[in-house]
Amino acid sequence: MALQKWSFTVALEEGSLRLDQLISVRTGLSRRKAREALQLGGVQVAKTRVRVAGRMLKPGTEVRVAFDETLGGLPELILEIVHEDAWLLAVNKPAGLPTQGTWASDRHDVLALLRRQRPDLQLFLQHRLDQGTSGLLLFSKDPAVNAPLTKQFTEHTLRKTYLARVASPCEACVVELPIGRLRGADPGRYACAGDLLEPKPARTAFRPATAEEAAGLHPAPWVVAEPATGRTHQIRVHLAHLGKPVHGDRLYGGAADPQMWLHAWKLELDHPGTGLRIELIAPPTRFLESTR
Repeated sequence: MALQKWSFTVALEEGSLRLDQLISVRTGLSRRKAREALQLGGVQVAKTRVRVAGRMLKPGTEVRVAFDETLGGLPELILEIVHEDAWLLAVNKPAGLPTQGTWASDRHDVLALLRRQRPDLQLFLQHRLDQGTSGLLLFSKDPAVNAPLTKQFTEHTLRKTYLARVASPCEACVVELPIGRLRGADPGRYACAGDLLEPKPARTAFRPATAEEAAGLHPAPWVVAEPATGRTHQIRVHLAHLGKPVHGDRLYGGAADPQMWLHAWKLELDHPGTGLRIELIAPPTRFLESTR
């Protein structure tokens, strides 16, 4: 069984139980699995992750537990660093790896991996990518540059370029439609139309990849996407609206595939340390025909 989640409040008669005992009683997990959930960061007490199995809680305390048996051991891969200087560090995020901690673990994600890989650094995550999306992920190394970086992301003055495989060729166009979460959708997803929760403006420019850009990639229709805003699942939702869902994106109607073919390819921004305009690139190596 994959991810399981529970939420409960400590009862009066449960105040004398150790936390691992309490979790076992309330969830049906064995004590061993309860301790594993604790070690992975899958237990939150009053919205704060805790790991101490012997901790006792006051009645009325809110507890959230998440456990995913499919996680396995801690990932040991070495993340590819595509840019590093005194202020910034950028990695080429693998597909299938969360950007940061999930309900069930704060050990199986890019941020945790990078902190183990580079314990000498204090890193600040500047943006996020969906778990199935690979590509450029930017961190700052100096808290002094966080504010100017955040400003560029919020004011959309930087340029983001993505590469996506779709089922059929897509003509150059701009989609400017609001995106919101679909009320009652299970699993949760976003859309441009329907009963939307808090829809927000979104704009994405699409064009076919040039022959030069697609050279060496798996033969398929490739689209270059430039989102001018940063809504959740924006490129995926706008492509689905065009009837061109990302290959492998089953949530939005894409063809079945073990992976989602979406990659954060380039990021152009004003360097917060030097003031110069720079372009960072994460090569789409997982899409190369030679690797398939």
